[in-house]
Amino acid sequence: MKKSISIISVILSLTLLLTSCNGDNQKEKKSSQTVDTKLIKSTITATIEFEDYDDIVLELYPDLAPETVENFVTLAEDGFYDGLIFHRVIDGFMIQGGGYNENLKEQKTSSIKGEFKQNGFENTLSHLRGVISMARTSQNMDSASSQFFIVQEDSTYLDGQYAAFGQVTEGMEVVDEIASVKTGSVAASGMDDVPVTPVIIDTITINSGSSSNKNNNKASKSKNESTDKPSKLYDDEDDDIPNSSSKSLEDDDTKTSGSKNSSGNSSNSSSSSNSLNPKSSPGNSSSSKSSDDITSLF
Repeated sequence: MKKSISIISVILSLTLLLTSCNGDNQKEKKSSQTVDTKLIKSTITATIEFEDYDDIVLELYPDLAPETVENFVTLAEDGFYDGLIFHRVIDGFMIQGGGYNENLKEQKTSSIKGEFKQNGFENTLSHLRGVISMARTSQNMDSASSQFFIVQEDSTYLDGQYAAFGQVTEGMEVVDEIASVKTGSVAASGMDDVPVTPVIIDTITINSGSSSNKNNNKASKSKNESTDKPSKLYDDEDDDIPNSSSKSLEDDDTKTSGSKNSSGNSSNSSSSSNSLNPKSSPGNSSSSKSSDDITSLF
């Protein structure tokens, strides 16, 4: 009798342990950010729609980063992001997009003020799993323009250096799926961690609305940029994802053109990519990338 009770006890213990582990795994798949509701008076919903993936739904916080949110919303409503790609993804870190089209041609727009602590702006949103933030160049704190990144794993060392402005409320499994795609290097552009199969943004809608200029923008982009794709984009020998010590989050578009300030003037930056390099000092880029690159972000 005692032996039977012991066996039952062991089985129950194992069941409870497995249940607990499954619960932890479920939690890991969700966004980990907790927003201080006292600081949030209003929110804006944005949905990233893809050609080949399910949607990612975002909750944006204009009370925490007003200019950043306004810039993102304006670009989305103008159809700026339609047809652009996630050009840099690092599994276990983040996915970055909003600066290049499928042919890896940079799409430029005006830059905005960096709304984060190092730039004299109090932003309490932490770079935890599911948070969306702006890429920028390492040399200029006010160089963020259109490129953004979504944090896949907690990266609090970015706090105070990059403008976080919202978080994923639905679709973190899509972020994980994109982060796991095969990547390579594009020698002609000096870019690493580029998805071999383009991850294309169909459109970004705000509050479930659609962009009035979406179709026109797509048409003009396809006409003007259809012949820009190199014959070979990826170097298959460079498919390995760098470890966390070498990740970067810079704006990849700063390499050739330099970053722009809010008035539209370009700065004399030698590295023109908004990069997020997680565990390196801000401003250090792992390559001469030319866009909002995550190398200089970290």
